[in-house]
Amino acid sequence: MKLRALSAAVAAFVVLAAGAVALDLELSPYKPIGALSGNLKSVGSDIMLHEMELWAEGFQSIYPNVKIDIEGKGSNTAPPALLSGEAQLGPMSR
Repeated sequence: MKLRALSAAVAAFVVLAAGAVALDLELSPYKPIGALSGNLKSVGSDIMLHEMELWAEGFQSIYPNVKIDIEGKGSNTAPPALLSGEAQLGPMSR
């Protein structure tokens, strides 16, 4: 059963990735803006913690003066953190 679910997930990813590539060909290349600095905070999914760390790493390679703090406390912590202004990013894995 797990192998079937994994196969379905991989197949779905391949289909979505193929569609995303087609869309990306129509977009203009990203042009970083000038010196961007400040702080971003992410509060949310512990399941997505590694993805957020990878995203932050990529973002900081373009904007090294932006400090990104990531907390993986669970998806249910994202909405309150966003609503209160504690966080600017709220990854949820539901």
